[in-house]
Amino acid sequence: MTHNLTVPYDVLIIGGGFAGLSAALYTARGMRRGVLCTAGPSRNAAAQHTHGFLTQDGTNPAELLRIARAQLAQYDLPIIDAKVLQITGEDNAFTAHLTDGRTLQARKLILATGVHDVLPPIPGLQEEWGRGVQHCPYCYGWEVRDQPLALYEPGLKGPDGLWTILYHQKLSRDLLVCGTGPHEFTTEQRERLQGVGVTLVDSALERVEGIPEGVRLHFADGTSVERSVLYTHSERKLNADLAETLGCEIEQGGIVVTPNNQKTSVAGVFAAGDVSTGNQVAFAVAGGARAAMFAAFEILGENMPAWARDEITDLA
Repeated sequence: MTHNLTVPYDVLIIGGGFAGLSAALYTARGMRRGVLCTAGPSRNAAAQHTHGFLTQDGTNPAELLRIARAQLAQYDLPIIDAKVLQITGEDNAFTAHLTDGRTLQARKLILATGVHDVLPPIPGLQEEWGRGVQHCPYCYGWEVRDQPLALYEPGLKGPDGLWTILYHQKLSRDLLVCGTGPHEFTTEQRERLQGVGVTLVDSALERVEGIPEGVRLHFADGTSVERSVLYTHSERKLNADLAETLGCEIEQGGIVVTPNNQKTSVAGVFAAGDVSTGNQVAFAVAGGARAAMFAAFEILGENMPAWARDEITDLA
């Protein structure tokens, strides 16, 4: 299908992951002229399975994204595999400048640019990421329930530390907890953790080795242990350069949006997915759909005849 990319679009969606593709589908089905620009590799690229997504539990995420793009092909909504470098303009008159030299104009923007994970600099963590090293017990936990597991989380202490440990301990009564050195728990706390199957390792984790059954963890004191999975919470870096340039309000957790409609603090700009409202596929899909729907509602309101606009209020 040939697309005229010089004609202004109703909605420009930036990001080709689950949130962006969901927004594209809702934009097309909402009878709005949309275009999607990809924004780099998906955060799920290293994952082997997607879990917790109704009807698709266990499916490879790359396969889900392939199917989504294939289903979008029937709609008049182009997907451009190029990155948006810069956005200028304002509500109803945005211009996006792409890496391939082209420019696109759109009335509304949906930012679904995602995040990227920054792992601790421990040899083997990156290589095993998405396999023997996981970040979320909901995304990957049921499969290894009751097996010997491990958690790498430096600086655990006090009530918050106990909560983090017990959050993972629900999977197994054989949970090893390690970090960069001794844990700051009291003797009483250590005894209580031990009573529910938690082993605190005070020696620093130095290396992670992939093995057929999971991972082998090597510690500074020369000991090692095998575990089915090592959980670690990587640092999430927002892919939010465009949002910052536009002036969107951003907090540590992501671009700030109004929960019911995904609106950012900048008129005409919406955000969805990991960059704003959560880090699971189901949440990303829902957020993308909401963003597209309410972007379309805004356009509908702006296109209303004056006689109707005077009588209909609070459209969105």
